[in-house]
Amino acid sequence: MNNTSILSGMSTKDAFLESVPSLNVQDEEQKFIRQARVRIVMGMVIFALFLLLLISRLAEVSLLRTPKVFTPMAANQVKTRADIVDRNGELLATSLETYSLYADPRKVWDAVASTEAIISVLPDLDPAIVEERLTSKKSFVWIKRNLTPKERQLVFSLGLPELGFQVEPKRVYPRGNLAAHVLGFTDIDLNGTAGVERAFDKRLSEKNAAPIKLSIDMRVQFALADELGVGMEKYAALAASGVVLNIKTGEILAMASLPDFNPNQSGATLPNNRLNRASMQLYELGSTFKPITIALAHEAGVVKDGEKLPVHKPLVIQTKSIKDDHPVYEPMGVDDILAKSSNRGVSLLALRAGGDAQQDLLKRLGLFDRVPMELKESAAPLVAREWQDITIATVSYGHGISVTPLALATALAALLNGGNYIAPTIEKQKIGQAIKSHRAVSSETSQHVVDSMRYVVTNGTGRNAAVEGYELMGKTGTAEKLINGEYARKRLVTTFVAAFPYSDPHYLVFIVYDEPKAYEGSWGYATAGWNAAITAGAVVERIAPVLGVRKTVKMAAHKPAKIGGSQ
Repeated sequence: MNNTSILSGMSTKDAFLESVPSLNVQDEEQKFIRQARVRIVMGMVIFALFLLLLISRLAEVSLLRTPKVFTPMAANQVKTRADIVDRNGELLATSLETYSLYADPRKVWDAVASTEAIISVLPDLDPAIVEERLTSKKSFVWIKRNLTPKERQLVFSLGLPELGFQVEPKRVYPRGNLAAHVLGFTDIDLNGTAGVERAFDKRLSEKNAAPIKLSIDMRVQFALADELGVGMEKYAALAASGVVLNIKTGEILAMASLPDFNPNQSGATLPNNRLNRASMQLYELGSTFKPITIALAHEAGVVKDGEKLPVHKPLVIQTKSIKDDHPVYEPMGVDDILAKSSNRGVSLLALRAGGDAQQDLLKRLGLFDRVPMELKESAAPLVAREWQDITIATVSYGHGISVTPLALATALAALLNGGNYIAPTIEKQKIGQAIKSHRAVSSETSQHVVDSMRYVVTNGTGRNAAVEGYELMGKTGTAEKLINGEYARKRLVTTFVAAFPYSDPHYLVFIVYDEPKAYEGSWGYATAGWNAAITAGAVVERIAPVLGVRKTVKMAAHKPAKIGGSQ
């Protein structure tokens, strides 16, 4: 091999070896460039995806979802409620639009300053509560519901950006206290919680519901409440109540309880004033039970014609002595037993009829059950577990059994309307509407009770209730209150039941006073003849013309026919 060839070969090899490092560097640079490009593309893709996700979320929040901020409770479901009117269409309850104040605490800059501003125009609010609500984490809080127009304007003038108003209905009772216990009231969200509002809550809440027309006549209601108020003050009674019934239809024309309340301010009312004493308060109602015993004796036929009972003699039953308030020195017939309100007399009649017959009649007169009317405020009676002879005797004159005034008024109505027990109603009867009733006593017995109760007013303890021209029938009742298991002689419940006109009984008035006192001119007496009877007469005198009852020519005192049958 020649030298030229060797030298030439060595040069090529050396040249190749010298070029290798340069190639490696170039490959590394290209590799890094490619990796960088991939990372940039991936970053751009990730950023694009994030941006797309953010835009989608913003679109969902702003376009698809309903914002909850500053949306008052049930703002899209404003509740409506139908009116309540009396039997003549007079408005008793309605709903008006008012403004309720709310706040968005997130917009509050200075809670203390805002609270001071709000309290300056709404001073009845509690500052601590207002400040607590303004500093809450919520987006919506109530500040005050149902503002008056003046209050709304004062709040509006504050110019606080965190405050707003929501239109809401408010229940309004334009007659104030009148018929408050009948009407009842609603809560702030217009849910019926008492009286007619509660009893007819579903009907009143229906969309486009017609007004509820009550059996109440506001003219009669006003007369009853007014006379009870006058009497309660004059006789210094703790409480009073009264009922006016149409005994032919069972319609309650008036029902009052004192002390009463203003349903427009039901939240500020004392619980005791909310009590409907006419339908919820249980009393031993005394001698107003005696017409029931007279009816019992007639139904059972336990008295002979012309017979007189030995009421002048002592009567002891199971060691208990039955006494009369006024001394009696000779026997009495049945008519005078009722007219002079003899406890001994009715006890003897009831014992002759027997406990089974007595209980059966009381059941037929609804006195063993709650009064079956629409109002939920109806108390169940208290009756003896064992019906012994002493029970028969005491129940005959209204002791040993506790019922509500409305329950006894309804029972006595059955004895005066021809003998049919008619369930009372607070809703006006429609023409042709069926009346819920059942036979309680015979028509003959009913007529005898009518005659006997007329005789009480003309010749007996009910003289102070007499109203010239309206032929009243009636019966007094005075009962000692049972306190801690003992009867308190000076703590009385006095009652009077009046019905008119005698020629065709249509209406009944029942009056109750709780612990009336003697007054100047009552000769120291606080019994029913000196208070409840007087009030009943005054009520009849005012409502009879309103009800279309005409005065009659003065008639002689009527003495009832003798009880028939022989035993």
